[in-house]
Amino acid sequence: MSTLTAAPAISTRQNRVLADRFGGTIVREIALVAVGTIAMIVLARISVPLPFTPVPVSLGTLGALSVGATLGARRGLVSVAAYALLGIAGAPVFTGTNVGWAFASFGYILGYFLVAAIAGLAAQRGADRRVLTMAPTALVSLFSVYIAGLAWMIPFAHMTVAQGLAKGFVPFIVGDLIKAAVAAGLFPVLRSIFR
Repeated sequence: MSTLTAAPAISTRQNRVLADRFGGTIVREIALVAVGTIAMIVLARISVPLPFTPVPVSLGTLGALSVGATLGARRGLVSVAAYALLGIAGAPVFTGTNVGWAFASFGYILGYFLVAAIAGLAAQRGADRRVLTMAPTALVSLFSVYIAGLAWMIPFAHMTVAQGLAKGFVPFIVGDLIKAAVAAGLFPVLRSIFR
């Protein structure tokens, strides 16, 4: 009589995203969110103002994508929320001298929630493990920022839709394609290193 040994059960939550390797206790969860918030602050502060638009070129969208893909949707959204609340409260975490919420590019900060949620949900389903799945995830995630960004900026700055697209979307296409390429190449490598 042969004996069969069952393969050990693998939790569906085990290592769904990179941060799951470190999460678990409430202290570690708070630490992961804090690190995500700090990453958002650092990357968003790397920016270049453009004279023809109220929207600067920044790495904030890449930051939102990174915290979503690394931490997962829930932790990523909490990190983005902490970042946004700090800026609304007056901390100098947004690009340039922007604080509070009453400025033309604030909608893009709201768009970071979409970016982090899309990247996080996709990473939880394994999209960050291969270039072929991370590339479309990064594109959809990064370009989702324009939904909230343009919806806020156009009425706030009294622009037409054509003006909004010319000032809040077209100048950023190439940069977002580069960010998507970086994310598509980087996250599968990180997943292969931290299995």
